[in-house]
Amino acid sequence: MAATLAASLALAAGPAHPPAAQTGGPDIAERSGTRAATASGGVAAPYARARELIAAGRLDAAEHVLRAWRPATAAETEQRHWALATLLRGRARHREALTHLEPLVAARPDVPQFRIALGETLLALGQRERAALHLGEARATAPAPADRARAEQALAQAEALSEWSGHLSLSIEPSSNGARRTSAETIVIGGIPFIIGAGARAQPSTALSLNAGIAFAPAVAGRTRLRFALSGFGRLHDGSASDEALVRAEVALIHQRIAGGSIQGGLTWSRRWIDGRPYSGGPGLTFGYSTFPTPRTRFDVAAVVDLLTHDTSPALDGTRSFLVLAQTFAVSPQLHLRGVLRLERHDARFDAYAFTAGELTLGATRAFRGGLRMDLDIGYRRAAHDAVNPFFGRRREEDRWSATLRTTHARLGVAGFAPEATLGWERQRSSIAVYSYDNLSAGIGLTKKF
Repeated sequence: MAATLAASLALAAGPAHPPAAQTGGPDIAERSGTRAATASGGVAAPYARARELIAAGRLDAAEHVLRAWRPATAAETEQRHWALATLLRGRARHREALTHLEPLVAARPDVPQFRIALGETLLALGQRERAALHLGEARATAPAPADRARAEQALAQAEALSEWSGHLSLSIEPSSNGARRTSAETIVIGGIPFIIGAGARAQPSTALSLNAGIAFAPAVAGRTRLRFALSGFGRLHDGSASDEALVRAEVALIHQRIAGGSIQGGLTWSRRWIDGRPYSGGPGLTFGYSTFPTPRTRFDVAAVVDLLTHDTSPALDGTRSFLVLAQTFAVSPQLHLRGVLRLERHDARFDAYAFTAGELTLGATRAFRGGLRMDLDIGYRRAAHDAVNPFFGRRREEDRWSATLRTTHARLGVAGFAPEATLGWERQRSSIAVYSYDNLSAGIGLTKKF
């Protein structure tokens, strides 16, 4: 073991991308971007001394040297984190190693090898969802084939072990127009102007939102799994907008492809409530496919068909269908770009309620040094109903623009929950004025995947 650890702490005088042992990656002095006060080849003296002690099998002494070290520069701090993480992982003290790898990856999101080590450590601790996230990003951006293969191997292990998974998030969401109502004070119907009451116009609201889900996916044959999932969403408003809740159950068959990606299909059942009263529900079908055309590119296809019946509005009964095409490209370990095309078709017994819609969203994810992560998505949606609305005397057509900024911080988590803040903007313009609205929203909460 001592020889393996020493190899992981090879001096910067070695090759630009030295081979990484299972318990480590490249020398931090090679990557730090600055040259610390050194004993040899740009490596700080305590780092070099620790490597010598590890090579001699004196692991306790090496740990003592590293813990007593008080780095004077950012480069030395990175060297200390990496050396301690490598040593602790080699001694199967993964939880302690995690306290050094998390700040290291937050400080240097541009180094895939650090993220691979973090993913492997999370995997050893049973945190498979978090491990898969980091390993997937590292696989997409690691320049060395050996590093990509290492990330792929660990990712396959995470997927193979993940029988149980889940997510939980809770947030408070103030908005300027939570019910998405018009700001217009009058509307003309049949040539006659009508005043829209204040209670039916835009007004601010605050909502408490809960999103949770759990899934069990046992292997049934080779790379094929049977997935049972239950998810729920609820939003409780302060009175100026309707409360809503949705529960969805799914049974699906998933096949993991050897070259990465997967294909799946299943049956669903959903139930929705508005203000505590049953609103709609019914069975459905799902299909999903994901693949990696290149190491940096991921392509996803998802389709959902729901056969819905409505408890108090049978005119809305019909089939609701979605087709989603998404592509993500890793420009660098710190920057990912994405595009999503969403097509919708809602059938209904009453033609005026049936419509077709398309939406295009472009987005980017940027990881900053220090642990901050930001997601920005900008979207445009166009919808057109099938027939003239007899009440308003015209066909409903609308355009909607939206933008969402989401931020998280890797180093501010509490008990495995990551803080998340969002800002949102929507503007919809409709051929029927009562459906036009503007809304500004915000959200702050905690989220966790397991």
